[in-house]
Parts: sequence; structure tokens; C-alpha cells
Amino acid sequence: MSDESTKRLSRRKFVALTGGALVASGILAACGDNTATTAPASTTAAASATTAAGTSTTAAASATTAAAGATTAAAGATTAAAAPAPTVTPYPTVAQAAGTTKITFWHGFTGFNAGVLQQIVNKYNTSQTKYYVQTVSNSNYDDTIAKFRTSLAGGDLPNVVQIYDIGTQAMIDTKKIIPVQDFITKDNQQALLDDLEPAVASYYTVNKVMYSMPLNSSTPVMYYNKAAFKEVGLDPNKPPTTFSGVLDAAKKLVKKDASGKITRGGMDFTIYGWIMEQEHAEQGALLAEPDNGRSGTRANKLVFNGEAGQNYLNFLKSILDQGLGRTWGRASGTTNGTTLNAGFTRGETGIIFESIANLRAYISGAASAGNGVDVGVAPLPKPDNAPGGVIIGGASIWITTQGDANSQAGAWDFVKFTAQPEQQAFFASNTGYYPTRKASYNEQSMKDALTKYPQFQVAIDQLHNTKPSPATAGAVFGSFSGSRQNVEAAMENFLTGKAASAKAALDDAAKKENDRLDEYNSTVK
Repeated sequence: MSDESTKRLSRRKFVALTGGALVASGILAACGDNTATTAPASTTAAASATTAAGTSTTAAASATTAAAGATTAAAGATTAAAAPAPTVTPYPTVAQAAGTTKITFWHGFTGFNAGVLQQIVNKYNTSQTKYYVQTVSNSNYDDTIAKFRTSLAGGDLPNVVQIYDIGTQAMIDTKKIIPVQDFITKDNQQALLDDLEPAVASYYTVNKVMYSMPLNSSTPVMYYNKAAFKEVGLDPNKPPTTFSGVLDAAKKLVKKDASGKITRGGMDFTIYGWIMEQEHAEQGALLAEPDNGRSGTRANKLVFNGEAGQNYLNFLKSILDQGLGRTWGRASGTTNGTTLNAGFTRGETGIIFESIANLRAYISGAASAGNGVDVGVAPLPKPDNAPGGVIIGGASIWITTQGDANSQAGAWDFVKFTAQPEQQAFFASNTGYYPTRKASYNEQSMKDALTKYPQFQVAIDQLHNTKPSPATAGAVFGSFSGSRQNVEAAMENFLTGKAASAKAALDDAAKKENDRLDEYNSTVK
């Protein structure tokens, strides 16, 4: 996944390069995904796997590719054994061939995912002799969009840039990008467009124009410890799907010491704006009016202070008030997500809500902890009788107006390459994001991943069962970047008793955020 306007630390471990095949041992927090996460683990690549400059690197077909975290545990599936954690080495680039046109590509990946992405770039650079893509890795999504904004004045922009989902409207408003729809039409690539996952394509389509090409997409799910479920008499094959069901399960799962201190939370959580946004979609509720900014009129009012937001906050408050679990504080811009994750893998909590892209890291962490945690995954719970549905998180790649017509053609050629079913299957099976192409599931690397991690089918089903609507398409508004932290502050005020009610807390945040939105919209011509 969403996201997300935060200082994201990397939740990524790198890859073991053995015989040319990538074996992922950990995974990036995807999302919407702008929560702070664990620091990258260090890894050493096997010497035999280091690819010489100028050669193309592809995964050995016989290798079993890990669905590193992209795999959602089917309710009742048994956790796969985790591979030992490798160490991190920057993945080598290939040398630029004489006479090629350089295409600059900025992205927000580091560590593990940067290595997987670099393999795709290397493959592109050695697949043709006209263009050369040079990657520039920034520390995270927020720094990437901040760097892009800073560069607008000087005009020194990249040809291609990866931007997280909530930066969509702000990127459109720069007027320094060329919609990929223009290239799709000119290049007669309707088949590509038709094969994109509908929910993914929908997010990056505004006013019937697809502005950017999805690269990495994710959604949130519910993780639960199946071993703990069995221990307390809950059916691990029938995890709860509603808030009331989670509360009932948490009452059985929670453990306390003699002093009343929680030693195992029934459900623990961080105060995460991305999940709040997802719970709006689950209830068919808008974050912004009109129509989440999707109907041809710019979003001009934020409405996250309605019943849907209050329902989610009141649910979290019930967890705390009934002594069923703990909050570790705000997610965005902090390392609190690390605490939540570590507690889950050590068996110190029964249920958490997080990104699907964390699965492989959780499996690996649970195996390392050795406390018998059996990682299960189910669809993200919702209020009773809510229609359901989730929003795509993650990021897409944009083509800018930088350079001449040849450079822009090269940018499109590369972007089109990243969207090929083969490349999407390779990226998804090695990182944990969804493939953005439906045809990717026919690729052997994805078939291998699904065989090893059949749990992923739950995540696929959750995506495919989401009915298209303005609510599930997600909101687009220009001040989205930065708003999550302010919403999380309001959530925290309510959960800590500083605000009298969920409505009061969210009303205050909505007023402030609407002032920010008005100010932003006034600057857009």
C-alpha cells in the first residue's frame, strides 16, 4: 500500500542473489504505506551472484520466487517456513552504451526493493540500444516528491519519477507531466490498459484520464496468530471479519499478568491514517467531496469527520477501554510500526491491521523469534453490515515534460517495459506488491510464488471483490501529502482522552485540513 506523507524508515530486507535468482527475506511496507518501519537489514550477496556490468540479470526459471509479503494468508493456511535473512549489498548497474539517450528515473525505494527494481532497469538497458535508464534512489516516497517540488523552479526534473498514491493530484497540478494516456493512445496500447487490474487503473485515472502507470500496489489486511487462536478455542480457519467479531476474539486472546498489565494484546495497533482511510472505503464513505475528487470537479471539502471515521475511532477506543489491547502511538513519521511488528512476531499480540506487503517479513520474524507464532491473514475487518472494499496503496511512475521528444519517447518506452506482465510478475513475486497486470498470473514466477504462498489468494480475492466506486477509488486532493499526520494527531487526542468524542477530534482535524485544502486550491490555476 496509501502513503502517506511520512518519514518512512525502510521495512525492507535485501535479497540473496543465488544463481541469479532473487530470494526475498523481508518486505517493504507497502501501502498506502507511509508508516515508519523497521530499519533495513544488511545483506551480503553471494559472490557468484554478482552480475557483471553490461549483462542482463534475470531470475533463474527454476528458482522458487518468494511472494515476499505480497501473499495474504488464507484464513487457515499454514505459515511457510522462512528462509534465513540475507545481508544487503547494492545491486549492480550496467554501463551506459555509447550513443544511447540517458533517461533519468527517480524513485523512493532503498535496500531490498531498490535491488529488485534495479534488476528490471538492467534488463531494460540490455534489451535495446537506443535508451539508457539511470536510477536515482531517494530515501523514501516523501523525500522523492519533496525533491521533485523543489526542482520545479529550476527545471532540472527527471524524465520519469515514482510518486506515491496520495501525491496524484499534486503531480497533476504541477503541469510538468505528460499523462501516460497520451502515450497509450498514440502507441495503440489499449490492450495494455485493458489488462491492468481495474482497481489499480482506477486509482490513477482522474477525470477519465490515466495520468501515471502503476508500478507497485498493495492493500491492508488483518494479520492474526493462528496458534493463539487455537490456544483459546477460536477457529483459526474462521477469523473475524467485523469489528464486533474482532472485539469478541480479543476478549479471549488477551493475557494479563498478576498486576493487570497486558502481556499479550488481543488486538494491538498503531494510530495509522492509512487504515482510517481504508475503513472509509469499507463503509462506502468518502474522504472528500465531491466524489473523492473523481467526478470532474476538484475536491474542495474533506469529510473524514463523518460517521465512518467515528465508527473506526470508537472501535479502537473500545479495544483500549475494555483492556483488550494496546496502542503504540502514531504510525506516520515514527518507528512505532517497528514495535507493533516485533510484538506480533514474538507472539505478544493476537491481531493487527497492516499492509499485505509485510507478510514475508512477519513470517521470517516469527521464525526467528521462535515463539510458535503461526501467521494468518484475513481481509481487513469492517463494521457490521458495511459493504466492504479497499483502496489501492503504493506508487506509480510518471513521465515528465523534461527533455525533447526523443527523451519523452524513451521515458514511455521504459514505463511501458515496467508494465509488461513478465516484469510485473517478477517485481510482485520478489517484493510483495500486487502485479498490476492480470496477465502476470500466467507467468511462471507468479505461479511459483502462489504455490509457495497460497495465502496470497485471499489478498487477490479482496482486491477483486472490491466494487468500483468513488469511495473505493480513493480520494485525490492536492493537500493530501501532509494531512495524514494531522489526522493521526486528532485520532490520538481522542484515544488518549484529550478530545471528548471521536466527532470532536475529527471535526477539529477536518477544519484544519479544510483550511489547508482551501489554501492549496487557491494556488492552483
